Amino acid sequence: MIKTERLLIRPFMESDAEDAFEWRSDPEVNKFMPYPCDTDVEALRERIREWIADNDKYAIVLGEKVIGDISLEWNEKDKVHEIGYNINRSYWRNGYATEAVRGIIGWAVNELGIRDFTAFYAKDNGASGRVLEKCGFVQEYTGQYSRDNGKTIFEALFVRLHID
Repeated sequence: MIKTERLLIRPFMESDAEDAFEWRSDPEVNKFMPYPCDTDVEALRERIREWIADNDKYAIVLGEKVIGDISLEWNEKDKVHEIGYNINRSYWRNGYATEAVRGIIGWAVNELGIRDFTAFYAKDNGASGRVLEKCGFVQEYTGQYSRDNGKTIFEALFVRLHID
């Protein structure tokens, strides 16, 4: 578990499915995600079981409420750890995403010895870009990513962070 000033970052539990469904089913929250919105809480509960087994996606908790998710996954293509996150819209504009990203970076550096991170975001998703910029990420290159098997294409910025 990772404790920040206001948040707890911990492994998901199956009982988190209802809280997670609030943002995973919200089209506005998932507008720029590479995966479609969830439409069934039981299917999400099964996905949470996979996250628990894979141990690479974590719950962002404020008080007793799960308000988002954050992942730290090995990116085989770039040979670096990739960070991704998503926050319930009811909690936007409070600095929680930045706090969670900083928290997982600090943990990864101090506990796992990881020094290099990558992330990407849609050019039209300036809020996500500001989060990563505040955390020290710098632009590495531009490109694209897609959703729905290539039906939706996003112009993207790919960013990197190196910690000495």
